[in-house]
Amino acid sequence: MEIELKYLLDSADQAEQIFSDEMVAELQDGRERTTQMHAVYYDTEREDLRNARIAYRIRLEGEQYVCTVKWDGSSENGMHRREEVNVPVNDQELISHPTVDILEQSQVWSILRDVTEGRPLVPLMDMRFERRAVRLDSGETICVLSVDRGQIQVKGRTAPINEMEIELYSGKEEGIQRLGDALSDKYGLKPENISKFQRGYMLIHG
Repeated sequence: MEIELKYLLDSADQAEQIFSDEMVAELQDGRERTTQMHAVYYDTEREDLRNARIAYRIRLEGEQYVCTVKWDGSSENGMHRREEVNVPVNDQELISHPTVDILEQSQVWSILRDVTEGRPLVPLMDMRFERRAVRLDSGETICVLSVDRGQIQVKGRTAPINEMEIELYSGKEEGIQRLGDALSDKYGLKPENISKFQRGYMLIHG
């Protein structure tokens, strides 16, 4: 299960302040990294996956393509919880024309198969952003704090991406909640309950 806190940022200055914060520096475990991301989300023409509350994407993360499916999601006060499966993809044909069979060895494949009923997947939205991230370790909680800045593109419409995420890797939710509360109080961050995927669909149907 993926568990993460999400906040909206108002400016690039906020990101600089957060990565320079004394608390973040004290918890930092390893080097800060910057990765270019390019994600394409897919569904059937009938939007079968969306109707089943499933998100399916192929994303280039640096130099590696990854197929990700997320489902059974919920969000409250910026805390997002959802089931997630990630599978590396190296076949160029599947990268260009993905199918649900990429996930054949995972627990979600039977759900995808039943929902899509063999109908092909088509691209819906395109996202390009830069992710600046650092691993944090409090001794009780390990998480990754990241800032994404870029753009969502759907049929000529665009929306900006400018958000901070704190993703839990190990430990309890309370650990990232304390960190999120401290940073949001200090820098005036706004909890965000809407995912990038949901924002893309708002562009499609807006």
